Amino acid sequence: MKNLSVAIIGAGRVGSAFALALKKRKVRIVSVVDKNLIKAKKLASSLKLDHFTSEISNIPEETNLFIIAVQDRFIKKVSSKLSQSFQDLKGKFAFHTSGALTSEELSDLKNSGCTVFSLHPNFSFASVKRENKFINFDKCVFAIESDSKIAKKFAIDFCKMMDWDYLIINKNQKPVYHALAVILSNYTVTQFYQIEKHLGKKAVKSYLNLLLSTIQNIQNSGVKNALTGPVIRGDVETVIKNIQSLRNLNSELKTIYKSFGILTLELIGDKLDKKTLQKLKQILSK
Repeated sequence: MKNLSVAIIGAGRVGSAFALALKKRKVRIVSVVDKNLIKAKKLASSLKLDHFTSEISNIPEETNLFIIAVQDRFIKKVSSKLSQSFQDLKGKFAFHTSGALTSEELSDLKNSGCTVFSLHPNFSFASVKRENKFINFDKCVFAIESDSKIAKKFAIDFCKMMDWDYLIINKNQKPVYHALAVILSNYTVTQFYQIEKHLGKKAVKSYLNLLLSTIQNIQNSGVKNALTGPVIRGDVETVIKNIQSLRNLNSELKTIYKSFGILTLELIGDKLDKKTLQKLKQILSK
């Protein structure tokens, strides 16, 4: 991990977060690249870095790690431009930060001799200020994905150097990894919108405390021991009342309740007697 020379490609929220975290660890950044030169300059200024550009071809040849933090639809284009701009990519590394796409997006770089992987911070970047403020990655877990053993080892060493936690996922797990992140993070916000819409803004705090206590239970007791509520109690009457109330309010919420209820039955296993379990299956499935 010594003698890293890093180019940050993409000066948005994610790229800025990586750049500022690297600066905090005193990792050498040689260039900031963004198609919007003003954004590139702004991030470079916060890093006290002289070199910024809107052209990938202007990245210094000494760069040996490319961090590609652009929107998903631009990753392949960046990979192609990098492969065309550098005469020798052997011994260099590149990763993109997408949660949905795999390292296959960097195939042009790979074919040119660069070692590639994806490294995704499982973190919500909404409303993050970019200037002069570090994103706290201390509790973030980074997902590493690559077909290359060399790339995976480099990614692991990189995370250890940055003191970041990590997990390794297979290429075929990446779409599911991202979909579950969307359900957990994005759709949690959607649920709070429904709470605010139907119960008012003051109710948000109440449900936020509920969510935080649930998270604490998972942390303290593990997933299987954290579950509470009518399904695990086998409270058939309450489940029926919940479904009826949601049917009158919003059919989509009713469907969500029933769908997650079925998934919850898988979680509780043999904690209920067979008769109650079957009754709940019938109610939640019809």
